[in-house]
Amino acid sequence: MTDDEAFEQYGEVPLYFSHYYNFVFIYKSARLENGAQIYLQLGGTMEKVSAMVVDAEEPVTLNEKADRDFAYIKSAENQVIWKHGEPHH
Repeated sequence: MTDDEAFEQYGEVPLYFSHYYNFVFIYKSARLENGAQIYLQLGGTMEKVSAMVVDAEEPVTLNEKADRDFAYIKSAENQVIWKHGEPHH
């Protein structure tokens, strides 16, 4: 899957805050009709996290946030079918 295909097909799917771990806020979608699930990691450093505003009730989308951080999509079989950016360690 290309970046253009991913953003066109999944760019506006709502992603909800899931959890926080080691300076990374993790968002994910509900399971989609095709069984896929979208994940987005925001932050990565103390400097980035300290400047972020996170609202657990308000979803974000790939189109809004993926350009700055790490996003990926897993298929119904739990295989990564698309990645964008670099993972936070």
